[in-house]
Amino acid sequence: MTSEALIYVPSDTPEAMMMATRKIAGVPLIVRGIMTLATAGVNRCTLLVAESQRDRIERFLSSRYREKQIPKIEMISYDEPYRVSPDIISRIGQNMAARCLLINADLLFEKHLISMFHSHPLREGEILLCRGGAHPLPIYEVTPQAWNTLNEFTSERPRSIESCLARLLEVSRCRIFQKPPETGTFLVNHLQDRFVAEKFLSESIRHATTGPVAKYINKRISLPVSLVMAKLWISPHAITAVNIIIGLFSGVLIADGHRYGVILLGAVLFQIASIVDGCDGEVAKLTFRSSKFGQFIDSLSDNLSLGSFMAGLIAGYWRQTHSSTAFIVGAVMILGASITLFWMIRYLKKNTASASLVTFDREYLQKLAHQPAWLLTFIRYGKYTLKKDVFSFMFLCSAAVGVLYWWLFITAFGTTVSAAILTYLNLKGQLARAKVSRTVGLAPNRRESHHHGWAKACQ
Repeated sequence: MTSEALIYVPSDTPEAMMMATRKIAGVPLIVRGIMTLATAGVNRCTLLVAESQRDRIERFLSSRYREKQIPKIEMISYDEPYRVSPDIISRIGQNMAARCLLINADLLFEKHLISMFHSHPLREGEILLCRGGAHPLPIYEVTPQAWNTLNEFTSERPRSIESCLARLLEVSRCRIFQKPPETGTFLVNHLQDRFVAEKFLSESIRHATTGPVAKYINKRISLPVSLVMAKLWISPHAITAVNIIIGLFSGVLIADGHRYGVILLGAVLFQIASIVDGCDGEVAKLTFRSSKFGQFIDSLSDNLSLGSFMAGLIAGYWRQTHSSTAFIVGAVMILGASITLFWMIRYLKKNTASASLVTFDREYLQKLAHQPAWLLTFIRYGKYTLKKDVFSFMFLCSAAVGVLYWWLFITAFGTTVSAAILTYLNLKGQLARAKVSRTVGLAPNRRESHHHGWAKACQ
């Protein structure tokens, strides 16, 4: 097995060694490293662990994840008392890929860091270091030639892995790159660091969130709850199922039409659904249980909640006014929302492997170019009003001041504009592609016609 990474349990202190199998947000640190490598595309790795840790790691991996989710793993045990012998160096070197990562099992890191290592050149006998500020991080990339220099070093006497790494840095040529500040890492050295580590993981998720209400309000509520559920290993699908019930029930209460308290409670439930909507994804990220099916039912949950809320607006406005305007405006609103969802789902199905509607913003809207400046500006800022975290918060504020049903008209206008813009962009794109296809199709005929004309002239 050609190994692309070596995750080693540190042996410099008993506490650091123990931390490798301690759970952070429900997942042992060393397993968190393995699964982060898997999400970064690493398919084969080696673990250098204490003999007492083997069974614990194997049991957790086999009981919590499907086999296809886990990279191919070779597990090598330290020689007692936790030293590296020439035999271990040789076994690791024989299976080492042309470039191999060496990672401290107690290091929390993001998958983007792995792609940064791979983007830098590395020649035979060299080591690639990453600095976080003034100090190198305990993650390196080495070549087999550099690693094999440790054979002679360990043959004198068994050495600790830390001594081996220090030797590598001493005798090898080092390339260094600086870690960008936005790429997070955290080394868990002590037992009391676990709480800081969980805060680090939570903040990484929060800062990656784009919606303003979600980032600064919803996530501050949902992430502490998600950490507890991750530790209890609650299924993200179960959280989504509960969220569907909350979202559907919110629409029933909003349809009341008369009682202020009932309508406000419906809006509160819709806001709670928006917060809980983040929990399933957060638990999936914290415990590496993200899946396409999970993305699909999460999008289904969003759409069912939104549909229930729209139906509640229509029914509530009609019960309050007994006017057919409720059904006319409601039909416009539903039609606009349906067209918008159609274009979003169509694009995701044709161009991505994701089933999450959140992906549409990153993969399509943020990459729009060659459009009028005013349109790009309108899309850039207008898209936030269509995010669930934003409009659910605005619904709650409107319900609090007793004007929730105004949103029947505002939503109808917003979904109509959204449907019109997406329809325009898609039809324009289809016409452009058709024009290119015709040009490519005609080009050989034109060349052939030119060739015949030249041949005829020569005759």
